Amino acid sequence: MKKIIDELSEKLNSLEERLSSDFDEEVETEVYELEEQINFHRQECEESDYFRLQKLSNILRQIKVENDFYDEENELDRMFPDRHDKDFDEDSMSYDSVFGDD
Repeated sequence: MKKIIDELSEKLNSLEERLSSDFDEEVETEVYELEEQINFHRQECEESDYFRLQKLSNILRQIKVENDFYDEENELDRMFPDRHDKDFDEDSMSYDSVFGDD
């Protein structure tokens, strides 16, 4: 697992360098892909590795905030705070429903 974490850390460093020199949408996509990889490995690791992965995740979160990345999940949570409830009506999230046509 140490090797995987080191590789993820290297990817993160590379993304940080690219963001500091020039921003493009490809970097944003890579940030989200790296975040998915970190979250995947965080689910199946030991406690000591978990904290190292959590640190990487925190750095990624900060990068997303500093660069004003759009986060669809956070936006949906903000707009529909009860959307994770069992009895939530998915149709209420439709474009027409949100803007009053439904």
